[in-house]
Amino acid sequence: MINPYLPQPASLRCRQIIIDPEAVTIMVETMTPAAACPVCGRQSGRIHSQYARSLADLPWQGQIVRWCLRVRKFFCDMPTCTRRIFTERLPDVATPYARKTARLNKALTCIAFACGGEGGSCLAGRLGMPTSPDTLLRRIRRASPPVSSSLHAVGVDDWALRRGQRYGTLLCDLERHCPVDVLNGREAKTLATWLQQHPGIQVITRDRASCYSQGASTGAPQAIQVADRFHLMQNLRQALIRLLEHRYRETRLAARDVAAVRQTCDTDSNVVEPPKRPREHRLPRGPTLREVRRARRLQRYDQVIELHHQGVSQRTIAKRLGINRETVGRYIRAGQFPERTPRKYASKTGPFTDYLRKRWAEGCHNAVQLAQELRAQGFRGSYHSVRRRVAHWRCTASEGLSGRPSPVPPAVHPPSARRLAGLLLKVPGELDDQDRIFVDALFQRCPEVADAAPLARDFATMLRQLQGNRLDTWIQRAWDRSIPRELRTFATGLKSDYEAVKAALTTRWSNAQLEGQVNRLKLIKRQMYGRAKLDLLRQRVLHAG
Repeated sequence: MINPYLPQPASLRCRQIIIDPEAVTIMVETMTPAAACPVCGRQSGRIHSQYARSLADLPWQGQIVRWCLRVRKFFCDMPTCTRRIFTERLPDVATPYARKTARLNKALTCIAFACGGEGGSCLAGRLGMPTSPDTLLRRIRRASPPVSSSLHAVGVDDWALRRGQRYGTLLCDLERHCPVDVLNGREAKTLATWLQQHPGIQVITRDRASCYSQGASTGAPQAIQVADRFHLMQNLRQALIRLLEHRYRETRLAARDVAAVRQTCDTDSNVVEPPKRPREHRLPRGPTLREVRRARRLQRYDQVIELHHQGVSQRTIAKRLGINRETVGRYIRAGQFPERTPRKYASKTGPFTDYLRKRWAEGCHNAVQLAQELRAQGFRGSYHSVRRRVAHWRCTASEGLSGRPSPVPPAVHPPSARRLAGLLLKVPGELDDQDRIFVDALFQRCPEVADAAPLARDFATMLRQLQGNRLDTWIQRAWDRSIPRELRTFATGLKSDYEAVKAALTTRWSNAQLEGQVNRLKLIKRQMYGRAKLDLLRQRVLHAG
């Protein structure tokens, strides 16, 4: 009887299959008339003896499978051979002294690279291939790393082994879209040493860190360095954020102007916001979580400003108060306590607000009828959303008849500096009506922002359309004294890394795929349950790529 599941049906013969509740045992023996000596290679057919080997194999229907393999020993008749007796080899079945078949070893190695030690052990046990986590980790370490072919374009990016304390460097082949090595540390010397060991690299894409710039210049002076366009856009956005943080007062005044104009329009349309209940009708309540957190931030802001007036450095303030140094700088630049912008929730009735106000002013106060009219115009929301939209208008009308006081104007919260920087980088035609009105009001309040916004949008256009021939002209425009200091500093940084920035605006190479590779590296690192040593992590990252 020949078992079709065996890898060598011509040289192995199944003698018996024993099925037990715990495992399936297969009695197998070899059929070849002769075997080659592993030392001299001479064929021999003279049998010395035979013995049984126990091998674990791939499971059948979730059941553990074991082979009882009868292997023969032969005499070596070569007089000059040092081996007198040898055991026949079965390289496609199992290696010498192995306790598992080759295909089981291959399956366990794949599970180890995919799931790691603990996760791989749990999965293998459920599949009928029980093994320990340490065994799987040893398989990862023993596996030979993939051999990379000749490299021409390489991307470099850093990743955190322990955020804020230990970092590493990931290198990827930009042509084959796969990682080629993982280095311990992100120093210039580490990268330079690796590049010297891999000559022939012509293109190196990187972020704008000085360590990678120096390492690439030292290790591969012949290569073209390309700055990452994503980080260039991030640097531009950060410059705008710093500019807007210094103009927080003007931002609040612009928000008040827009709110005043909007309140006037609401009054003209005979629809006003709901009045607040008089304090004598309110029940006493405790502070909300939002108020507690605001009080905590305000106290921290007062401490930062007090220490700053005493001449304490920003680094010392951050260490003393246990906060980030960027937070300290943002508090100092703001000039006054920066309020947080409340989150805005999109409503399906928003585009139809003007129509609802018009119908409400005409005397239609039936929410069902209003919902039916909106559906005829393409409204896809529910009746309840329409009812919630007009509910406070109904309360306003009833409370107006009862003689209650006029409503108190709501508090004005300007957009955050990060969101406002995104609005300034958009083309004016892409802004909706509310954002465009606010941006125009900000330009009237702060001419410096009005001068910086077109320049920032111009640089963003250069990045998207790869217009490197305009870089010199843009830097000269940004160096003008009428441009805010934040953008002049950004332009100076571009000039210090001019060749890499120019290559980013003229070539097709980009460091974008490194972001995805780093994301996969982080995922693998967090799957290793605290055992993410660099050698294990390097093996898994290279095989996963």
